[in-house]
Amino acid sequence: MNTQMRKLDTSVSLSPLAKNTVILVEDTGSLAASEQSQILAKKLGLEIHAIPANKQKQKFTQAQWQLVFTMQGLVLRLSSEPTWSDILVDFAAANLQYRQQHGGGRNEAIAKAIGIKGKSTLNVLDCTAGMGTDSFIMASVGAKVTMLERSPIIGALLANALLRGMQAGAQAGENGNLDCLAVCERLSLKRQDAITYLQDNSAKATHTDVVYLDPMFPHKKKSALVKKEMQAFQMLLGPDQDSEQLLSGAINFAPNRIVVKRPATAPNLKNQQGLSPTMVIGSKKHRFDVYLLP
Repeated sequence: MNTQMRKLDTSVSLSPLAKNTVILVEDTGSLAASEQSQILAKKLGLEIHAIPANKQKQKFTQAQWQLVFTMQGLVLRLSSEPTWSDILVDFAAANLQYRQQHGGGRNEAIAKAIGIKGKSTLNVLDCTAGMGTDSFIMASVGAKVTMLERSPIIGALLANALLRGMQAGAQAGENGNLDCLAVCERLSLKRQDAITYLQDNSAKATHTDVVYLDPMFPHKKKSALVKKEMQAFQMLLGPDQDSEQLLSGAINFAPNRIVVKRPATAPNLKNQQGLSPTMVIGSKKHRFDVYLLP
């Protein structure tokens, strides 16, 4: 597991937006949870509090952003949304495993968009990792995916999920999820702003086949149709004001292909170069705008 752990980039600092954050340890009997909470607290400069068993169902702190080590893994809780269930990134979740096995594989719209069909592998840079779902699906069809995430809080959830996903198949016995292990081994995480990464790593563009973008689409009002994860991320990151700059940076980075995920009825994402999509691949709720660069 040591070689797998080195895949997790640890150079990160807490953004001013996320200062009202605390680490809680609900799984107080777990040595792993205790050790991981100490590492995360040092990394992000946060306080840790152990939650006594008799207070786990109560509001334990006023901190808005609560990173909680539970028996299921690291979760996010919001003090302003007491009715929400915990936000958990879980690469071993049943819905992801089902989609991996029955979702269409390389015939899925996202697989067609990144151009994996007919290739043994593909190097994808996911500039907007979020909950990691699209990264996982791309890795499940054979792509090697580098996930970029600028939020230290979301990055912590992804890092913990990646660790748990690897551990799910670490034992080759009947309880091990070898499929999940194989997919997670094709995922890596860098907790860094994507625009800065694209500007500072132009020399790596030759090693990147696809840049994948899924900019946060603004929702005008709070709705049950908007998942709590998206609402939380919008509250955490604020309005999306740099999508044009992100696509422009991706074009300057000059991979072979750029894929932009958009709501089906949303306008094309603007860019400084004035490029339009080369082709569009549709799905039920979204479309994928594909830019093929010379």
